[in-house]
Formats: sequence, structure tokens, C-alpha cells
Amino acid sequence: MESRVTHSLVNALRAVPSFGSVDERTLLAIIGDSANLYWPADSVVFERDSPADGLYILLSGSVRILDERGAQVAVLGPGDYFGEFSLLLGTTHQHDVLAEQGAELMVVPKEKIDELIASQPELGRSIRQKAEERMAANARSAAPAPS
Repeated sequence: MESRVTHSLVNALRAVPSFGSVDERTLLAIIGDSANLYWPADSVVFERDSPADGLYILLSGSVRILDERGAQVAVLGPGDYFGEFSLLLGTTHQHDVLAEQGAELMVVPKEKIDELIASQPELGRSIRQKAEERMAANARSAAPAPS
């Protein structure tokens, strides 16, 4: 019986629903072009209006997404990603992101994400769909309550 060894970060990326259809060679290339960084609890991952530099994939811990008023929009955990709005729209970041617990993040550079979306249409569709779902959720949470 042949046992197959797979890079632990390949397994982590496979756990991210949008990356499920991406082949192992491409996943290894993503890993090679990415930085794995650790943010301690309560540290700033990025601030609103800062330039979009990549897609952030949460490997461990959690992050809080905050709107311009400092209100919590979402808490994300392992297997989630963020930063896709600004990458897809070509804008600066729309929210502040703080590490809630210590958070290990894989940061995939913008250029690599652009290449991946161009070469992997399914991945591009999945990332765009996730962005649209989050935009709709943000719009619902920002809508004034009926009086």
C-alpha cells in the first residue's frame, strides 16, 4: 500500500472551500509564493483604506472584521479568507481586521491571486461568489432598522 505525503499547507488550503478544486501543483505554487505570518491577539492585520496587498487565508486562530464605526461585522476562523473585496474591486481595504486570538495567516500576494483567477476560472467564480455574499450581508447589517 502506497502512502502519500502531502504538505500540511496543501491540506490547509484544501480545507478552504474555494480552493477545493485547485490541483496540488497549483496549491504548492501558491504556498511557495505566499508568506505565513502570525499576528498576536488584539493586533491589527490591516486597517481600512490601506492598500490591498493580497488574499488572507486563516490557518489558525480567529480575526474580527470591523466596520468604519468599529462595530463587528464578522468573526472568521480557520479555513476562512478575507481581503477579496479590495482585490476584486481594485480598491483599498473596506474594513479594519484585528486578530481576535493569535492568528496564523497565509498571505497570498495580489499578483498571484490575479494569475490564479485568470488561470482557474472555478476559483475565480468561487472567490467572487463569496465576495458577493459578504457584500450582501454587509448591506443587510448596515441597513437602518425599520421604525
